[in-house]
Order: sequence, then C-alpha cells, then structure tokens
Amino acid sequence: MEKFKRNLIIQIWELYSLNSLDNVVFTDNSSEHLKDSYILEERKDMYEALQWAEQHPDFHFESIMKKAPVVGKLKFSNQEVYQYLMLFKTFMEDPKYSLLTDNRPTLKLPHEENDDYI
Repeated sequence: MEKFKRNLIIQIWELYSLNSLDNVVFTDNSSEHLKDSYILEERKDMYEALQWAEQHPDFHFESIMKKAPVVGKLKFSNQEVYQYLMLFKTFMEDPKYSLLTDNRPTLKLPHEENDDYI
C-alpha cells in the first residue's frame, strides 16, 4: 500500500495548481511529458496505483500528501480527487498515448548529460 501511496503523489500533486476539474485535459503534450520524465516501469507503477485507487474510492487521498513538500490544503473534496485520479487512469489506458507500452528512455537533465555541468 505504501508503494501505491507514493505513486499517487505524482498525480495528486497536479491538483494543487488547478482551480477546477473542468480545466483538466490530457493531451499529446501531457503524454510526452510523462514519457520524457518516467521510464515505462515507473509509469506502470503509477498505473497500478491508479488501479488500487479505483478499488478504494473512500480512501482519504489527501492524507497521502502529508509526506509531500506542499503547502496548503487541496481545493477539492475526496470525491473530486478520486474523479481526477480516474480521469488520469483513463488517460493512461488510452492506446493513442502509449503510456503503458512506449519503452523509450527518459530525457536527461543537463547535469546528467555532462559531467562538467556543475
């Protein structure tokens, strides 16, 4: 269960920058960002956490964020957080985005590409 909680932080984190779930749209850019940032195994772990969340809609999702470096309270009810997580799950399942199959390497940060960066 701890693994699921850690992986849900990634999705819930985005809610701190939203004012409404009406603004939630997942796009090709969203997909590319995930594939550039997380290897396939990590994305599958995220998806597994979303499957767990689907089976536990009454879990207090905001409690997961107690270990995250965020300030303030989520603007959304637990039901709205669950709704968002299920939207994210559907996005990950969409074959058009290949989030659960694309095995390309992540993009490297400047300090990872060049030992002289620092």
